[in-house]
Amino acid sequence: MKCKSKFIIIATIPLSLGFFKGQIQVLKTSFEILLISSPGQLLVDICEKEKVRGYPVVMKREISFFKDFVSLFKLIKLFYSIKPEVVHGSTPKAGLLSMIAAWLNKVPTRIYYVHGLRYQGVNGFKKKLLILMEKLSCYFASNVYAVSFGVKEVMEKEGITKKKIQIIGNGSVNGIDLDYFSTAHPNVLNLKENYNLTSKNFVFGFVGRLVKDKGIQELVLAFLKINKINPETRLLLVGDYENEDPIEFEIKKEIENNSNIINVGFQKDVRSFLKMMNVFVFPSYREGFGVSIMEAGAMEIPVISSNIIGCNEIIENGVNGILIRPKSKEDLFKAMRTMLKESKDLNVLGENSRKLIFRKFEQKKLWKNTLNSYLSIIK
Repeated sequence: MKCKSKFIIIATIPLSLGFFKGQIQVLKTSFEILLISSPGQLLVDICEKEKVRGYPVVMKREISFFKDFVSLFKLIKLFYSIKPEVVHGSTPKAGLLSMIAAWLNKVPTRIYYVHGLRYQGVNGFKKKLLILMEKLSCYFASNVYAVSFGVKEVMEKEGITKKKIQIIGNGSVNGIDLDYFSTAHPNVLNLKENYNLTSKNFVFGFVGRLVKDKGIQELVLAFLKINKINPETRLLLVGDYENEDPIEFEIKKEIENNSNIINVGFQKDVRSFLKMMNVFVFPSYREGFGVSIMEAGAMEIPVISSNIIGCNEIIENGVNGILIRPKSKEDLFKAMRTMLKESKDLNVLGENSRKLIFRKFEQKKLWKNTLNSYLSIIK
């Protein structure tokens, strides 16, 4: 029996490998899949669940020239030992290091998958350095993929690479499992009573990291204005604070002390919390692709989102939600007030959301397209 080609998927942290949940099994039909990330129990758990081999290599998310060189050296040695035919790098640090290591090892197919453009959220020297990293990742790659048409357009406009940038289907890394993200799923619970919510309460919700560039500060300030108009409104936050790009102390204090703001922290399964929301609010400054927006849409929740790349490929203004200018708490307040006033129309917006997700981002269709795309570029 002919051995399958070795196909390495690498990400900086184990959590990012979750993007390939389920997809790995489809890729395994044609490849021997190997996973690499920084060490952690999550890497072990993913490898056991997907029944693949995994290799821990320490990689720091932030730039650290000495530590990055050590990580690169370890990857060069590891690739030399494994001798893969395909290396699939995603996330900025793992993408750069894996593309260089694969190029030095003469790996024939080196896929750099751009999930987002991190340099868009910074300025000065750091921005120039992150742009250089993107250019180098693309240079050492044999094939470049973008997660969305918006990311592709920006990369071409800003001269990140002259190589052809490919997109699979309508974009997104892994699509959406519409059976899992469904209000009819038996594991989706009614948790409203647990948080003292009644039918009188109108719940605005957010899922993601509680950091500045997710628009958390604008969201809290806009909600405070809405809450003065309608004291029955609530804000539900699902996510953890992070030390990188932290929100201001006063905003954090408001979240912790305001009884009308419910902060449940990180949740492994967000579906029951999505079900509690009347409107999903996502005022992010930058995204590669709004995964949480797709999840909300699949759960038939209308969305208020920043009009930014990735997100505006999921939300059609007036059809399944409202698009607003990023960083504008005034626009955000107006959109939230509109949703509150027109609450009778929310069901239609929600139904439209699920239909759009099914049409453009259904998971099994994306998996099939992904496998076919990778098979077509194998050298």
